[in-house]
Amino acid sequence: MSHATIKNKTVSTRVTPEISEQAKENLAKQGLTVSEYIRLAPVKAANNEVRLVSFLNSPEALAAKHEAENSEVIEIGSLADFDNWINRLDED
Repeated sequence: MSHATIKNKTVSTRVTPEISEQAKENLAKQGLTVSEYIRLAPVKAANNEVRLVSFLNSPEALAAKHEAENSEVIEIGSLADFDNWINRLDED
């Protein structure tokens, strides 16, 4: 008889300190820690118990779509600027 070895998978993410604190406060009201909530999320997804939210239908996304379709977009930087911004986020 062989024994299977169970390996745990570690998942990490980054959020701003403000998001972290607000999440802690809101989850504490429900008796959960952030770690408990994060451990529950993949289990719910594995059991197909997740209701997906479409951010494409949010007021902000619909406004952005309208702006793009009507050439009302203002360029605020280049793709290189965006890449540099993302790299700075990863350094923190």
